[in-house]
Amino acid sequence: MTSRLQSDRVRQSVLFGLFFLSGAAALIYQTAWHRLLGLFAGADTIAAALVVGAFLLGLGIGSLAAGLYADRLSRRGALLAFALCEVGIAVFAVLSPWLYYDVIYRELLPLSASRGVIFVVVFAGLLWPTFLMGCSLPFLSKAIVSQIAGSATLIGWLYGLNTLGAGVGAFFGGWFLIGTVGFDKAVYLGAALNLVVAVGGLMLARGLDMAGRPSSTVAPPAAAPALADSGADSGGDGVVWRWALLVFVSGFLIVALQIVWYRLIGVLLQSNGYSFSLVLTVFLLGDAAGLLVGARTIDRIADPRRFFFLMQGMATALALAGAWFVYLAIGADLLPATFVDRDIMSGRAEDVALIVLLVTVVVLPASFIMGFSFPVVQKAVQRDLDRLGSRVGLVQLANIVGNSMGSLAAGLLLLDMVGTAGTLKLLVAIGLAFALLQLAGPRATRWAYLPAALLVAGLLFFPGGDAFWRRLHGLTAETAIVAEDKTGLSLLKMSNGSDGRLYIQGHSQSRLPFDTVHAFLGAIGPLVHEAPRRVLVIGSGTGGTPYAAGLHPATEKVRVIEIVAPVIQTLRRYLALGGHSGVDELLDSKRFEVVVADGRHALALDPTLYDVIEADAILPKTALSGLLNSQEFFRQVRAKLAPGGIYVQWAPTERSIETFRSIFPYVTMVHPAMMGSDRPIPYAREKVLALLAQPEVAQHLKAARVDRDELQKWFEDKKVEPLNSGEVVAAAQPNTDLFPRDEYYLNRP
Repeated sequence: MTSRLQSDRVRQSVLFGLFFLSGAAALIYQTAWHRLLGLFAGADTIAAALVVGAFLLGLGIGSLAAGLYADRLSRRGALLAFALCEVGIAVFAVLSPWLYYDVIYRELLPLSASRGVIFVVVFAGLLWPTFLMGCSLPFLSKAIVSQIAGSATLIGWLYGLNTLGAGVGAFFGGWFLIGTVGFDKAVYLGAALNLVVAVGGLMLARGLDMAGRPSSTVAPPAAAPALADSGADSGGDGVVWRWALLVFVSGFLIVALQIVWYRLIGVLLQSNGYSFSLVLTVFLLGDAAGLLVGARTIDRIADPRRFFFLMQGMATALALAGAWFVYLAIGADLLPATFVDRDIMSGRAEDVALIVLLVTVVVLPASFIMGFSFPVVQKAVQRDLDRLGSRVGLVQLANIVGNSMGSLAAGLLLLDMVGTAGTLKLLVAIGLAFALLQLAGPRATRWAYLPAALLVAGLLFFPGGDAFWRRLHGLTAETAIVAEDKTGLSLLKMSNGSDGRLYIQGHSQSRLPFDTVHAFLGAIGPLVHEAPRRVLVIGSGTGGTPYAAGLHPATEKVRVIEIVAPVIQTLRRYLALGGHSGVDELLDSKRFEVVVADGRHALALDPTLYDVIEADAILPKTALSGLLNSQEFFRQVRAKLAPGGIYVQWAPTERSIETFRSIFPYVTMVHPAMMGSDRPIPYAREKVLALLAQPEVAQHLKAARVDRDELQKWFEDKKVEPLNSGEVVAAAQPNTDLFPRDEYYLNRP
């Protein structure tokens, strides 16, 4: 018997380790697949929500199916099924870069004009792997649990270690792996992990008794806890469904809070390419810690339902406290008011400590408390070993559907309607309802009064959106225009009635009046082209680049594509306050067409051939900047240029120049702008200066308060450097869609 117990203990420990690796692989996939499918769906938040929704729907279907099927299997059969799922995931992962990039993106891109079609295609593309991922927990729970006593503890440990692996995978994938080897190779490493898990599962299945149920290595409690008021006394279907409803609301709440955290932390870290992985990592690690601690203490909880209510209230109160702490600490100089004015992702020790403090306070406490929920629910519903798999699957399905609804509701609806601060208040109301449910019964604990009081205070006193974002941008009494919706956040700091500095997603883009560099980037293409009738500009900012792109008298139409809708809202409110600076013509003149869309996506679907295409200056460190700085994007731009057309872009790095030269046969640098074409570029300094001297051009610049003399001096002084003269030059390490090296700058030597 002792030998058998030791064998079970070893097998159980190995299975825990395998499920940890499975979780790590899953998050590597999620990070990479989200980016690859975004090429087809678009880089805006609506497309991101559709991809997340499709991912979660596949997980939920798999969880439900495996839950219903798992109880028909022996423990050995369930372990074999788990191993086969891992093989299936690995096989798909190896094929996924080809499927997502070469098939869905390159061949099916014309279908992406419809949001409904996008969801169908993405869901179909994700169904195979996500279905199999959803199957994992029900199958492995059935394989590892041999008796109902202590089952909640085992399942809690199992899910906790899987979530811990997911946290490690999110950090390793987002902070090291993808930035070091690229998206495709990261996926291949994930596939290798799944194969290791599959081989381990198959080896362990060989020694697992097919029919017998050996004793669990976790000792059951000495006496069953009191369940008279827990709602789980019989374990009947009605009780399970009631718990599923509670889990759905809890899942909705925690993922909606994640959306708030992504916006808050993303702005403070200036929408850095690493910020999403950072928040996800901390959330998953906190959740895993809560799961594991909950699994160890579950036998001390006599009333799962009331404890569950208390945990939801406490988690929401801690989330509120984290956001409130940041707001108050910046006002009291405990935290710097300069988050949006410096690169906090510098790698300096003091900045690293500040980032750790930020995510530890804002994200970690609430996610840790939420982690208690899963083992508590398992304690309440697991009363029959023959139905263990189906109940694991049902609870997991309810949680996943709640997660999906929380993501869609918060990301697409609530941020649009009430902004980040308003969304947090609505979630506070849900948390308060849980706290009051705990207080309503005869056995209320005094611990529930504190979170309930804090949540009430949050509803009454937490600042509104304008006040909240003003404080986080370091403002006190200064005038500012704030606009926010699901696509992002825009804030214009005003220094007087007509001058200001624009921040988009936390980092400064441009100014009013327009900076000379933006006027230079916008003007150079139309000034050089012989007849720039049709011009496209990707990115608006305050409007300097697109406004200057319309300075040539021959230009008939300038199409402007901006991905963050509040930028345009901010500019319109600037006009309403009496500002001008060229913004009035940009937004109201028939020569300009301003469209809110993903620039790369819109360009791919646009049948027009343009004489000049320009990209507004975008920092290479910004999240998703690699989509506008890759070989594939430059190739797409070249295909959208009319014969002799010119593409203009800022040259932020040596690698971006090398990547540019590898696509365009003719390249001329007029520092800091690079121009590319399929024909010789007719750059003549005298011609450019003559055009700048024309009265129409001078009036166009004057209306926007652009200093023409300073702009003219730029064209007189900037170094002109022909780089390509008819042939492309291969790049040693270019930016590509699958490996945007400049975006992941922390991984570069």
